[in-house]
Amino acid sequence: MSRIALAAVMSLLATGCASISHVQTADTLGQGNFQFALEPGAMGVASLADQDAKPIPHVDLAMRYGVTDRLDLGVRVGSSMVELQGKVLLTAPDDPDMAVSLAPSVMSMLLRLAGLDDLTYTNLALPVLVGFKMDGGSELVLGPRVTLTRFTTSAEDGSANIISAGGSLGYALRVAEGLRVMPEVGILFPLVGVADTSSTGSTVSAGFNGGFVQFKLGLLFGAGRPFKQIQEESESSGESVAPAGPALY
Repeated sequence: MSRIALAAVMSLLATGCASISHVQTADTLGQGNFQFALEPGAMGVASLADQDAKPIPHVDLAMRYGVTDRLDLGVRVGSSMVELQGKVLLTAPDDPDMAVSLAPSVMSMLLRLAGLDDLTYTNLALPVLVGFKMDGGSELVLGPRVTLTRFTTSAEDGSANIISAGGSLGYALRVAEGLRVMPEVGILFPLVGVADTSSTGSTVSAGFNGGFVQFKLGLLFGAGRPFKQIQEESESSGESVAPAGPALY
């Protein structure tokens, strides 16, 4: 079962199914606001056992809705299959400097591998998004995450669980009202795997000789929560300029 689980992990990430990026801000959208995102990119396997692995395309579409000022719900479809997303804002919605949120996501699918039993694959990710709000509505986003990947098969009532850790770094650049461009890079490393069958019991594995890297360039469409214009100093007169008031993200 442990060999099947490892083969499944490599197959999933080699075909681009499992996403390791967020491509969203740490701040929520605000109640009643809607966002549509196009997420083209690529994913690569950084494996010591496979030096010839090449990046492959990874493209998703995402739709998110602000249920309340602190809660967003959404769905991502494409190379990531169908992924359900949520985001809960932990900081104050009107904080002009920082946003911290939990952004859990979950997906599940049936995986068929040649010569092996069918596997049910479930991926649960729990990222913490930390956003540093910039002048003009842009946001620098750090995203450490922990991921639980579970495989089950009817063969010997087998199952395998793999815990991975990683993170992402992205910058949501506000280029116009209702549009942000967000390049982001993410990494993920499997840490510990536990395989269990009715005949052999549980076995624990660690050290998977590599990890995974992903790059995406997100286009985020939709108006969000108003942001505060930061007061600027006039270079010519040395006098402060009054804030222009709130503006739409």
